[in-house]
Amino acid sequence: MRLVRRSIAVGAMAAGCLAVSAAAAGAATIHVSAGHSIQAAVDRAHRGDTIVVGAGVYHGGVKIKKNRLTLRGAGDGRSGTVIKPGSHKSCDGTSGICIGSRVSHGRPIPTVGTHISRFRIQGFRDFGAIAFDARKTVFRNNKFIRNDEYGVAAFSSKKTKFLHNVAIEGEVAGIYVGDSSHANAVLRGNVARRNHEFGFFLRDASHAVAAHNRAVHNCLGMALINTGSPGGVHDWTLRKNRVLRNQRRCPAGEGGPPISGTGIGLLGASRNVVRDNLVKGNRPAGAAAFPGGIVVASSTMFGGSNAAHNRITHNRLRHNEPADLLWDGKGKGNRFTHNRCQTSQPGGLCQ
Repeated sequence: MRLVRRSIAVGAMAAGCLAVSAAAAGAATIHVSAGHSIQAAVDRAHRGDTIVVGAGVYHGGVKIKKNRLTLRGAGDGRSGTVIKPGSHKSCDGTSGICIGSRVSHGRPIPTVGTHISRFRIQGFRDFGAIAFDARKTVFRNNKFIRNDEYGVAAFSSKKTKFLHNVAIEGEVAGIYVGDSSHANAVLRGNVARRNHEFGFFLRDASHAVAAHNRAVHNCLGMALINTGSPGGVHDWTLRKNRVLRNQRRCPAGEGGPPISGTGIGLLGASRNVVRDNLVKGNRPAGAAAFPGGIVVASSTMFGGSNAAHNRITHNRLRHNEPADLLWDGKGKGNRFTHNRCQTSQPGGLCQ
């Protein structure tokens, strides 16, 4: 289980042909067609512009360091707008779309207000898309497929929104939020399916909402994990999510134990609310740490803390093994109320 990722370096190259049409309020709409360069459109664009990318396959990453750009594709299907790895080195050649800060007078300035929608991004060595030290980024209606680290991720960012995206077969996680003590993120209506470790990996990030998402056939469906970084993991609300049949098995690696069969894991997390979720059919495929429906446990084994002051309420749980609700008993103030389930460890947590 890879809990700490390497640093990310982002480079840039771009060339191509653009078609630009005037838009209201001084902004422009830039059209990019198959065979031309999305990066060249970004380089040409100004604050507030919209880049409309036609259907087709585009090779190579796209780097964004300008405020309030909108990139809109023609759909996330195979016949829509597809971004795959290519020979040029935008995003260091490892990611599909990367949104990062720029340097002004020796200080990093976050990129603000980027909107990415209706793309299919697949096969990159690190990330399908990443916001790093960014603000108010929106990922909407995209599909991220078989990217080697995370499908889509936000590091050290604030007010990121993940809306109605699909993340499939990421090597580590489908959707990631991390290293953000005041993330203020919103994850709504997303699907994380068949990722090799986590569906939703929420590490060392706080103050956020994940609602109406689906986590299916991952090793661990939704994970709030404190690994000891400043700020911890607290003040999340997880509600009305469907966390189903997360039964894959991921071997131990990079300092983490094997994981399999966990629906929702609160590992070293504190002051979070988990309510009105459906958690069903999460069963381990072999020996694993933290198996079960909703698991509240310590993360001291990888530098975190005991889980404390979490509220687990009004959830529906069934057919999870070894139990629907599990608590290791180590943290203080954890409350389990009005959960509809059959089994718990220790006993008496179902009501």
